[in-house]
Amino acid sequence: MVKLEAKNIVKYFRHDDYQLKALDGVNLKVEGGDFVCLIGPSGCGKSTFLRIVAGLEVPDEGEILFDGKPVTETGPERILVFQEGALFPWLKVLDNVEFGLKMAGVPKDERSEISERYLDMMQLTKFANSYTYQLSTGMKQRVTIARALAMDPDVLLMR
Repeated sequence: MVKLEAKNIVKYFRHDDYQLKALDGVNLKVEGGDFVCLIGPSGCGKSTFLRIVAGLEVPDEGEILFDGKPVTETGPERILVFQEGALFPWLKVLDNVEFGLKMAGVPKDERSEISERYLDMMQLTKFANSYTYQLSTGMKQRVTIARALAMDPDVLLMR
């Protein structure tokens, strides 16, 4: 069954005095359970495409379908893990992982249980009460992944 479908995605960006075509008719079908990698040179539109799939940008042409429905905004079923640091430095690691769950209204006990499970999975349990500035770059990225997985998304987008 098709989980995610891109139909003729076209995206332009303004660069100086001309339009730059970042994506030119991208078509893709992803079945549930598939693992897909987008590979290409720097500047070819990989991140732009992921931002469109996540609902953070709108294509100039074409559409993204998720479970057969058009993607028009962000949603918890499609989580994008950013390449840049996206953690809250004033929160401890556990609080960063719990953040999305807290915003979704998940009770504290359940949030803690879910977050601790993913911190364990990422081998970060002993750093749960550390601040992010105390972590290596790789550890920070694992915290970001744990936070995304804690939301139990249907699709995890990573750039």
